[in-house]
Amino acid sequence: MSRSLHLAAPLAVVVASGCTGVLGGSPLDETPPPPAAAQCDATPALTKPRIWRLTNSQLANTLRDEFDVQPAALANLPKEARLDGFANQASDMRVAPLLAEVYFALGEELGAHALQNPDKFGIDCDVASLAPGSCLDGFVSETGKKLWRRPLSATEVASFSALFTKTAAHGEGPAGGVKSVVQALLMSPSSLHRTELGTVKDAGAVTPLTDHEIASALSYMLWDSAPDAELTALADQGELRDRSVILAQAERMFEAHEKAAPAMNHFFEQWLELENLSNAVKDASVFPMATPELAADLKEELRLLTNSVLFDAGADRRFDSLFSGTYAFVNERTAPLYGLSGVTGDAMVRHELDPAQRRGIFTSLPFLWGHSHSQDTALVGRGAYFRAEVLCHRVVLPPGGVPNAGRFAEPGATGRQRLGIHASPGCAGCHNLFDGIGFALESYDPIGRYRTLDQGQTIDASGNLPLPSEQNALPGIAFENFVELVDELAQKPDVYGCFAQQFAAYASGYDLPKLDACEKERLAGEFARSQHAIDQLVLSVIASPSFTDRRN
Repeated sequence: MSRSLHLAAPLAVVVASGCTGVLGGSPLDETPPPPAAAQCDATPALTKPRIWRLTNSQLANTLRDEFDVQPAALANLPKEARLDGFANQASDMRVAPLLAEVYFALGEELGAHALQNPDKFGIDCDVASLAPGSCLDGFVSETGKKLWRRPLSATEVASFSALFTKTAAHGEGPAGGVKSVVQALLMSPSSLHRTELGTVKDAGAVTPLTDHEIASALSYMLWDSAPDAELTALADQGELRDRSVILAQAERMFEAHEKAAPAMNHFFEQWLELENLSNAVKDASVFPMATPELAADLKEELRLLTNSVLFDAGADRRFDSLFSGTYAFVNERTAPLYGLSGVTGDAMVRHELDPAQRRGIFTSLPFLWGHSHSQDTALVGRGAYFRAEVLCHRVVLPPGGVPNAGRFAEPGATGRQRLGIHASPGCAGCHNLFDGIGFALESYDPIGRYRTLDQGQTIDASGNLPLPSEQNALPGIAFENFVELVDELAQKPDVYGCFAQQFAAYASGYDLPKLDACEKERLAGEFARSQHAIDQLVLSVIASPSFTDRRN
């Protein structure tokens, strides 16, 4: 797959002397248009069976929820790097040697925790007297079920009981046996991976996922953690092939805000590419107010904003509120950046903003701060991000060796003037697709403050935006500023359809181009009919045939 342009991409990379093409239906577009509706009437496409490694957060949440422990070794997990799409893409989640070493250390800590808290691991007898028999089998069965998210077979229980006996005889006695069994259970692929294999092995056949696989699919999608007791009991009883039961459980789990909210926050952080917001350092000589405390405030603001749309009392759960709302959560450090006065204290409070200056999440401080360089606004990166992740139209990077646009501008030039070279024939084919968005966002400086001047000159925030829904034909939407652009986009299908696809990609662990075109069309249509209700989008994804079935 070709790399797409992302935020804060160096100008030397994205000033596209080699980025040419015809707007609409061109090689610039990695995501092909959906087929005609008549072509989507056939049997829904099903993905292949797979195994899917747990993300760092899923592993940490599982250990916390199942055993009430947060091992110190979690801090050593390698960061989950990503280029296009979300960090949970199954095809990219391999177990490298460094990661395996951390898993080994986690197993050691979890084994020590078992000795200190035997009741959490199903050990109903004194550890010192643990020996082959019912107590040992109970320990293996309960710990294994928590880690593997399914019951162990009698053969599997016997195998780990034998491991206990062997290691107890050659190590630290029963305590050593307990630690070895716990570590082996944790490091098993059945623990560190989710299976989506079903039970049918015939080539070309549909294989229904098992009830326990469905339970894991629900819990890791909605909670980023293992199934709870109620969901596990339904899986044990074979009830989760019933779609009405699945949807009822999904509604129950979404309403469990203490678990659902962090998981949805994680999705929004990744979609907005703000999961590393705290590391978006600003030049202190230019922005002395940009302290680590302020960056932490913005991370909290993002959390409160998404929760206000989805989980707070009275929340309408509509994407429109996130996309075009006119409020923010501020404290005495962040309020001045919004031009607000009279706000005191550290607590974040909801405050209405000037609707002529702010409109939705993309004019919020967290987004603007996170999509800027340390000294300037990353004009191209902001526009390219919006094109790729908000309109779902990825534009491939140009060839290397493209000169820095700043070399062709006079000293003191505005951002728009510096990028005037993009109007040249070799550049316009790509940059007409997203530079207009970047120009509109020039009304906001690198820490998110609204401004009217750049380099002492009045900012020209006007532009045009060709839309994927209109085959990227010029001139597209004409606007005077970013607020006007948001208001215009709110009347079009592009942003809403893209958001539905983005959540489907996150939920399924597949990158956007790999999602079935008919499935994307279905989800976008249902999302529109629900008046862009995000909770209904979640249910639409779960109601898909591909949520419970695979094809060999």
